[in-house]
Amino acid sequence: MRNNSIALRYDFENAALVFAKAFNLPVEQAKSQFKLTQSFLRLEQPLLTTSTILSFPVLNNIQSANGIQYPTEQRLNQQDSFIPTSVGIYVAKPSGATDAAFRLYSYLNQAVFTNAGAMQALYNGYLSLTVNNVVVSPKWDIWKHWDSDTTQQTGAFGAGSPGDEFHGSIDGKFPMQPYVALIGSKNINLQITMPAAPTAVDANSRVVILFEGILAQNSTVVV
Repeated sequence: MRNNSIALRYDFENAALVFAKAFNLPVEQAKSQFKLTQSFLRLEQPLLTTSTILSFPVLNNIQSANGIQYPTEQRLNQQDSFIPTSVGIYVAKPSGATDAAFRLYSYLNQAVFTNAGAMQALYNGYLSLTVNNVVVSPKWDIWKHWDSDTTQQTGAFGAGSPGDEFHGSIDGKFPMQPYVALIGSKNINLQITMPAAPTAVDANSRVVILFEGILAQNSTVVV
């Protein structure tokens, strides 16, 4: 289902209620004080053959296991808070750590990913989210994010093999309910767990988590 103004307004109003409750404020004050806006978080980690767990730092002051924060990531500032209203999970094949011109795929396109079969382990896993040691989402299945559209690339990109059909506002995304408040001053642990590590992965292949939702600016005090 495509996003529409009614659904977006519903998300905004309910996010405002969550923020108001989290910070013990009247709803209208929370709306004005925190400058609530639509925004997104984009978190990225390499797909590995050496681990069944991928950890995604959410806050901009937390180091990834490989010490890299990719230029295409958008993490949460410590002084801000964010409520995801939808989550997308994608695979990508950038040319390297500094590549900023790669596209996202909502499924393992075999014309793009040489090791698509082995990398399928990702889609048999689940996402979990813990905030301040409270498990707010224990097992969110990855498989529901697999989205191979009607028009698919079948060979080398060109006139005889067009690129995948892809709708950036819809494909690979799923509404996130109930709402979860990601507050920059709290400890946030986001992981994907696979039943087994992929036996092979394409060089530089990456998993991308894209949260869309409502941002509350300067809503926390960082000491």
